[in-house]
Amino acid sequence: MNTAVLKPIAIGSALVLALVGTGLWIGSSLAPAPTPHSSVESDSAAANETDADSDDSAPNAADIPATVVATTSEQEMLVYLVEEEKLALDVYTTLENLWGSRVFERVSRSEESHQDRVASLLFAAGVADPRSSDVGVFQNDELQALYDSLIAQGSASETAAFEVGVAIEERDIADITEMLTTVTEPSIVAVLESLRAASENHLAAFTRQLD
Repeated sequence: MNTAVLKPIAIGSALVLALVGTGLWIGSSLAPAPTPHSSVESDSAAANETDADSDDSAPNAADIPATVVATTSEQEMLVYLVEEEKLALDVYTTLENLWGSRVFERVSRSEESHQDRVASLLFAAGVADPRSSDVGVFQNDELQALYDSLIAQGSASETAAFEVGVAIEERDIADITEMLTTVTEPSIVAVLESLRAASENHLAAFTRQLD
């Protein structure tokens, strides 16, 4: 009489147990190797995300002093800057919804934290926040016109949308560089320098999309 023996038998990438001599399969003890996911990001995409998020070392809202002594010109500058940061966020959010490009989503997240820092400076300086809660609405007429123009340009194509990103970051860098020539309050200087560094990273991320 044949005696059934339990033995592991490899079939492809699976390992099954069989009662040799009976033809009875007991089951699998090793699942097939998973198929690589088709949506694994390229090195370029990963680099874009690094550029978009590489301002983590910047002072956040919690690091802003409770009270900031700002001159009248510094207060006016902060009022303009917080709306300029809102413009970047609103444009990127709108274009991300339109084109679905991940670089806009990543940079938008960073821009939101930038707004928080500038808004914290406004609060610490005792200045009212001019921002509207509505997307694409600005108190400053120049920024309102700029927003409308950038949305029209970025809606033409995805490439045009990336060009809008480049234009916004180049403008931010130029504006902040000019602001740094007159600002003396240390906490404001620290935030401005961090925002400029972040804008340089964002500029690199958008520029890479156009290469």
